[in-house]
Amino acid sequence: MLDRLPSSFVNHIELWLSGLGLVLIFGIPALVGGNGIVLWRLIALIAVGVGVVHGFIFWTVRRRQRQARRQSIREIQQMLSDVLKNKLAAINMYLPEETDQGLVEQELNGIRTSIEDIAGEVENLSEESLEGWKEHYSNAIDRTTDL
Repeated sequence: MLDRLPSSFVNHIELWLSGLGLVLIFGIPALVGGNGIVLWRLIALIAVGVGVVHGFIFWTVRRRQRQARRQSIREIQQMLSDVLKNKLAAINMYLPEETDQGLVEQELNGIRTSIEDIAGEVENLSEESLEGWKEHYSNAIDRTTDL
């Protein structure tokens, strides 16, 4: 539902709803009229109603944000797991099995490069890198299911 609303409204939803609440709290009694204790009771009832509606809306928005964060964390975990498994497989491939010192040095350089790649992936983790990873693998999945 929030996806269909303008982003300027959604980004500042608390302010918009609070302003609307104030307009209702003071606008309805001004339209209805009255004075004294009746006016204040009406204002109090409207304020309680606005508070209940605000509470429900804010609870819904926060719940949605928590769900989106959980989903993002799951996707990040999948991405990191995939990247790390690939890099660790590359490290394993470079483990020295030879006695030739030059070859051992080359293999160790390959291990260092893989470790630096892993560190770079973790440091540069962002929403964009996550989206790129999802796009790359969704395309790969689409290609394999078309076979």
